[in-house]
Amino acid sequence: MTIKETCQCGPVEFTLENDPMMHFVCHCSDCQKLHGNSFFGYAYSTEDISVTGEVKTYSYEGGSGNLLHIVSCSNCGSTLYTQPDLIEPMIYVPAGMLKEHYEFSPRVELWASNKASCLAPVVASGESYEHNGTLERIGELLEHLDQR
Repeated sequence: MTIKETCQCGPVEFTLENDPMMHFVCHCSDCQKLHGNSFFGYAYSTEDISVTGEVKTYSYEGGSGNLLHIVSCSNCGSTLYTQPDLIEPMIYVPAGMLKEHYEFSPRVELWASNKASCLAPVVASGESYEHNGTLERIGELLEHLDQR
């Protein structure tokens, strides 16, 4: 499946090939600060996306000690995707960017112990981790890469 979308204001376009490898929710402190609450997203391979238009990248050191890169429209600021150095060939696309294409159904919940009290319990079809579940996620993502 090929998906074409734009940022909020329109000049930045991105194309995604294939279905996402995973639907996930992250409740870490960084996501809450950057996104106003938890991050609801899809995991893709970096090979699945192409972007045209003027973007900016903000990078910071996450809790793992590795960099996380946030790629957004240089005009409206819409986050197109984030890319963690920790799992280098992966990107995370916000679920709201693809709401016309997928019914969000989380497989994994990360940092469940840090979830805002105003959020209802997340029904994850896979695992809910009190931490970031990195080793478990890497294995699961690599498994899904071969199945697409």
